Amino acid sequence: MLILIAGITGNIGQHAARHALFLGHHVRGLSRNADKLDPSIMARLENFVRSTTYYDIAALEQACAGVDAIICAYAGIPELHLDGQLLLLRAAERAGVKKFLAASHNNDWRKVAMGEVPVYDPARMFHVQAALTSTIKPLHIFSGTFVDVLFGGEGQGDFTPEVGGVWDSKTDPPQLHVWGSGHEKWCLTTEEDGGKWAVELVTSDDAANGGFVSLCSRELSLMDLKAKYERVRSKEVQVIRRGTIEDLEKTVEEKKAAASHWADWLRYAFVLQCTKGTWALSKDSFKGFHPSEPTSLEAWLEKHPEV
Repeated sequence: MLILIAGITGNIGQHAARHALFLGHHVRGLSRNADKLDPSIMARLENFVRSTTYYDIAALEQACAGVDAIICAYAGIPELHLDGQLLLLRAAERAGVKKFLAASHNNDWRKVAMGEVPVYDPARMFHVQAALTSTIKPLHIFSGTFVDVLFGGEGQGDFTPEVGGVWDSKTDPPQLHVWGSGHEKWCLTTEEDGGKWAVELVTSDDAANGGFVSLCSRELSLMDLKAKYERVRSKEVQVIRRGTIEDLEKTVEEKKAAASHWADWLRYAFVLQCTKGTWALSKDSFKGFHPSEPTSLEAWLEKHPEV
């Protein structure tokens, strides 16, 4: 199968490309900057299409021509998840593509109202627009929080307690900032698992019928995460108690009231929904989809000694 990976130079895109090639598929890449792509992947691509912007129609047309399936691995930027994805979807329609995995690996935005976690609103709007107007039925994966994001891995931006996140590696010992009891279960997924599952889902028997799949690498509480980290690293993690869930709800409202941009309070809202258990996995399943064995946190930590 020939798979187009749009946004192939990102973390998920590169993991997906490696796995697709490992499984024997042909891979075409679409991105703005080939220099960001692992040379070992670039050497094995069927083609690499360089785009100048997400609205480079000529590049989209070239990228979609003749492919059997598309994985959209665009970064979580509103313009990409709505405007960019719709343009990619229209190019896919014109090319006759039927299997389309939308920019996924989100928490389950079906379970929150518009505006509660603004970064997910464009994904919801894309889904609604596609359902109303497209001949393609996109697929979506809900896989919780990326472990790589939680720990602030390479290319993940800032998810430290300073902006509302939970893990601070700049301190010695590292700190885990906890709202609630710390025993609430979070759905955590490694980026490598996410990339593999993207390939396995979009190439599955029923992929052209679209739909939702919910799965994660592990369901762990922050206290579980602390214990596993300490066991692997032989290093203490200091727990900073921030308050109750009700305290966090008040904090989110205060941050929203004082913010000049939604990104200023986004991570607080994100942690709130994780702590409340809003995004517990649904029982979505999918015909012909056989996901790879998920990665344990211990195995992920062994592969990421920098954390």
